[in-house]
Amino acid sequence: MLSKRLFLASVVLFVLLSLPLISLVGASSEMWSQTYGGASSDSAEAMVQTSDGGYALAGYTTSFGAGRYDFWLVKTDASGSMEWNRTYGGFAYALVETPDGGYALAGYAPIDAGTYDFWLAKTDEYGIIPEFPSWIILPLLITASLVIIICKQKLTQKRQNSNHI
Repeated sequence: MLSKRLFLASVVLFVLLSLPLISLVGASSEMWSQTYGGASSDSAEAMVQTSDGGYALAGYTTSFGAGRYDFWLVKTDASGSMEWNRTYGGFAYALVETPDGGYALAGYAPIDAGTYDFWLAKTDEYGIIPEFPSWIILPLLITASLVIIICKQKLTQKRQNSNHI
């Protein structure tokens, strides 16, 4: 009977002492792992968890894009699977998700050989940098022309009225 109690006490003691070790092993285990990139150098310099539970990574790529080095923005889902990616000229070193669901990236872009400027880019939720809508150029030109014509006419009338007095 004493040996049964000693055995049970030993088992209970073993389990109690093992629980912290079991939880540590479980806490350090990896849930998933993904790699992104191509045949050349690619680097993530900044990462944020997005409002949808996924991740956005910003850095640079020499594997994709138009130039030697390009900003690279990668959007993943919660399990790390790439949803989309975009490239822009230069190097990205900082990234935030904006309140409208888009992204702001900061870094630098090459101007000439060996010359770089600071660059800040704001994208929509799909990493697209909106362009100035070309359809608005003609109405702006017409409006500006009308304002100039009206101002010239008023100035001419004012001069004529002052000459008559």
